[in-house]
Amino acid sequence: MNKAKTFGSVLSRIRKERGFSGAYKFFTGVGGSKSLGFSFVSYWDLERGKKLPKGWRLKQIMDCLGVKLHSTEGQELIRAYFNALSGSEELLQALSAPAQPGADLPSRELAETATHRALAQLSVNLTLEQWKLRTRDAATNICQSYLAETAGWVTVQELAEATRLKPEALRKALKALAAGGLAEFSKDRARGKFTGKVIQLLPMTRETRPIREALRRYWDELVAGSERVALKRTTVRMSRANLEIFRQHLERAVNLAAIYGNAAENRQDSALYCVDAEIFKLFPKD
Repeated sequence: MNKAKTFGSVLSRIRKERGFSGAYKFFTGVGGSKSLGFSFVSYWDLERGKKLPKGWRLKQIMDCLGVKLHSTEGQELIRAYFNALSGSEELLQALSAPAQPGADLPSRELAETATHRALAQLSVNLTLEQWKLRTRDAATNICQSYLAETAGWVTVQELAEATRLKPEALRKALKALAAGGLAEFSKDRARGKFTGKVIQLLPMTRETRPIREALRRYWDELVAGSERVALKRTTVRMSRANLEIFRQHLERAVNLAAIYGNAAENRQDSALYCVDAEIFKLFPKD
């Protein structure tokens, strides 16, 4: 297999792991040429190993896939790309030789790999239209989130008691979700289409920015009125390089919540929690 085909194979595999079952589904799901900057045929040529993208286009593709530069998938894709350009894996190994790992590194890497694979099997992606639907109003966003984390049928009465929203507002939201392919709604009860799945985040593109901002507003409002279950804070000075390493660990820890979650939990003995990790730069002020 030539180097370009190896890169295409890695790209195709990561695309599937991110919940996009087909290349065309990915292309249209992230906004097509408006987001990626080229045609579907051009993208398809990348996966088939017929050509390589420009470096800045690779970053664009990774953004659309939701893959961060320093993540495991990001590093693998970048390595495959530069290996295809240089034709020498030895040069890349010399350039990026890691520091000697600590004693617990192998077991930690195995755990992170197992977690990544488990989450990949649960991952799904919504279409842009479905994401836009979630920004219809707060009730629609809340209903989608509740149904995605609750197995089986949920009555309007249960939703009203749990969310303190009016039944009529909930019915309108559930009808909209059913019409958009995100739920089933019949006889005053509903169930989600992606229950128990890990819905991948929106790609970080210009086209999705209004959707992301609207969702953030809804979640800020929802969290502001919720009970705080746990809080841990610390102040620390660190370099940008160490900050990036820590950010990766924090992101993995948040993702791990999906492994502990179970949509089929007894509803009388469980609750929906929001796990929200943030890092703030305090000083110096920019």
